[in-house]
Amino acid sequence: MHDGSVATLSAVIDHYESCGATDPAFVVFQTDGSPTSKAATEHVLCTAARLPIFWQFVGFGDDEFRFLHKLDDLPVPGRRVVDNAGFFAAGTAPSSISDADLYDQLLQEYPQWLTAARAAGIVRG
Repeated sequence: MHDGSVATLSAVIDHYESCGATDPAFVVFQTDGSPTSKAATEHVLCTAARLPIFWQFVGFGDDEFRFLHKLDDLPVPGRRVVDNAGFFAAGTAPSSISDADLYDQLLQEYPQWLTAARAAGIVRG
């Protein structure tokens, strides 16, 4: 994530809002560590919970990814309208993860988000 994380998250949000999309978006965000501006990153993610965007963070390397675990576990409704993020650590050898396991990990929290986002009126249909 590092220094560009807030800008990257904001760019995704800006693109989604400006293109007129209404379907849910599934964003895979790959990183090797925590951002410099953790508070700003957390704020952007919490603000984005009102949008039909699910953020799947994937950590590469041997970092403990404490901040990404924190983003994944931010309280609902205390901090976010719905839980709009997931996280898994791909480790130092991500190519050793089978395709089936990779997709299971990527999509593990998405169905719950979709249900919650529909119930909250964030996703229609």
